[in-house]
Amino acid sequence: MFRFFYSLLFYLIFPVVLLRLVWRAIREPAYAGRWLERFGVCKPVDEDNLIWVHAVSAGETIAAVPLIRKLQDKYPGLAFVVTTMTPTGSERVSALLGGSVHHTYAPYDLPDMVNRFLHRTSPQMLILIDTELWPNIIFQCHRRSIPVLLVNGRLSPQSAEGYARVAGLTKGMLDRMAHVAMQSESQARRFESLGLSPERLSVPGSIKFDLNLPEDLGERQTELREKIGPNRLVLIAASTHEGEEEILLDAFEKISPSLPHMLLIIVPRHPDRFDSVTKLCLNRRLNVIRHSQGGVCSQETNILVVDSMGELLYFYSISAIAFVGGSLVPVGGHNMMEAAAFGLPIIMGPHRFHVHDIAESFIAEGALEEVNGSGDLVDVLGRLGDDDGVRKKMGRSALKVMKKNAGGLDRTVALIENHLALSSSSTRMP
Repeated sequence: MFRFFYSLLFYLIFPVVLLRLVWRAIREPAYAGRWLERFGVCKPVDEDNLIWVHAVSAGETIAAVPLIRKLQDKYPGLAFVVTTMTPTGSERVSALLGGSVHHTYAPYDLPDMVNRFLHRTSPQMLILIDTELWPNIIFQCHRRSIPVLLVNGRLSPQSAEGYARVAGLTKGMLDRMAHVAMQSESQARRFESLGLSPERLSVPGSIKFDLNLPEDLGERQTELREKIGPNRLVLIAASTHEGEEEILLDAFEKISPSLPHMLLIIVPRHPDRFDSVTKLCLNRRLNVIRHSQGGVCSQETNILVVDSMGELLYFYSISAIAFVGGSLVPVGGHNMMEAAAFGLPIIMGPHRFHVHDIAESFIAEGALEEVNGSGDLVDVLGRLGDDDGVRKKMGRSALKVMKKNAGGLDRTVALIENHLALSSSSTRMP
């Protein structure tokens, strides 16, 4: 009954959803293509052992890649269809997995569109990355005896309160899920409070702690060091959102006189903001170059804007201090484990509700500092910029957290293997 009213409401507001898609396509041309896929009209996938992996956008896709690769290595007979909801997620699937998987945009969560997609793909299992709970997708998979697993799950207190407000709909979803694998105990308890059976709940940890560095890291690192020039103290501002660059630039301009050799590398989260971020820097009369233009930073260069996708890890490798975005504005914070893997001291703002538990583990070890605005940022950058020993100490603490929490990927793979065995006959197992 709850799902019926949810679907009815979704159908009623669907014209607004389409208008929003048109609006996004005007602002971001990448949204203009492949609309039929969003209605479940994807290319048929004729595979016997197909796993559907849903990763909403770029961050979830990057998290899913090591998991998919590990399963591909272990079970060459498995095939994968990876769905995303954003063009940036689609780009990451193509760049990181190429033709080894099928890719399509996820269908809107309406019964006819979900059924259309399932008819064309017939997956053996659905793996949801992070917290992507869609009532009709889960119901229609359950109706076809397709087990649904949520892996690398996270649930903030705010999200838990939201799900609790629609308890009937939430309980219906949770009752139809085969298993939920969470990043932390506290997040698992939130799912349990929503009615998920403890027998179908586990805490293998975050798969993002098991980071595989790219094979060409050393070569790219050398190239980028030549690009930025010698003796530069690099502050990288990763995955920034609108409103954060202003705060960062305020702090950077105040600290620059005492740290004249500092270079600020800004990596906007979304490609449609590359131009506006560059313009913002130029309006402040800062000396800016864009990475895509291929230029080399002079000693007078203040800012390097990374206007490309998929290169963040390489830029972390040449940095001394990392600010992780989505945290000075109420976005919820982004993945700080990539910065930690390079032993960098980490700075974040107060808005970390998407990564709260993991961020707290870095704070507890002294690897992450919180700032609430440009004033705090000036103070922190002053301390870190002047003292290499402090930077190295925080970096060692970051690596300690990474080592302590490693292994989540293997535990998650083992969980998926178990459900593959339960859901497949011996003739179908790859």
